[in-house]
Amino acid sequence: MRSILAPALCALALSPALNARAAAEGPVATAPSERAPAAAPADPEARYQALLAEAKASAPYADWQGLRMAFAERPTFKLTGQDVMKGQMFKAVEAADCATALTQAKAVITEAFVDADAHLVAAYCDEKAGDGAGATLERDIGLGLLKSIETGDGLSPASPFTVIDVDEEYALIRAKGLKVTGQALMQQGGHSYDAITALDGKGESATYYFLVDRVLAAEAKLMTPGAVSEGGPPGRSP
Repeated sequence: MRSILAPALCALALSPALNARAAAEGPVATAPSERAPAAAPADPEARYQALLAEAKASAPYADWQGLRMAFAERPTFKLTGQDVMKGQMFKAVEAADCATALTQAKAVITEAFVDADAHLVAAYCDEKAGDGAGATLERDIGLGLLKSIETGDGLSPASPFTVIDVDEEYALIRAKGLKVTGQALMQQGGHSYDAITALDGKGESATYYFLVDRVLAAEAKLMTPGAVSEGGPPGRSP
């Protein structure tokens, strides 16, 4: 299950110092590399590994959306695969234990390079340790991953954000500095959406729509007999 501490703790990863650095350096680059990509392998795992190698080589100039989608298309993709490590990571950040938080963040990144939370925690802890270059790179990767979720303005089902898991919804909400006040699952036009209502810093409310077809398909796969040994499907609350 997703750590219930995540909304409060990951806010620490977006520290004023880190945000000030981001503002000073301008917008994060999210464009694909100019290098001509090799032909994509047909095997989903091989395709993801090829895109991952390309992203690491060209970061922060990478096709983060393509990498996220390829990660979710792997047969071994699990919605809750990194929950234990992420829970430990967030708890360490809350305890101001960046040594442990950074270790856990790097462990999450090793298993799921597309996890924006882990990159932002790594950026926060690198900043604390005085590693400005490391913090900048991790921050740019994290923000590039978040930016790639914004496939629309998110203000209607016709222009939704697109996620591969529910953690991405709340990572983006946190990055926007919003406070969630409500959530509902809805269907429209043959697609499923999480409709999240949230307040901004001025107290103004808006509803953001996240396309969750991939999430529900992955949850349905978990519910297939023999797919889950215990605990049932993942929860859908923050």
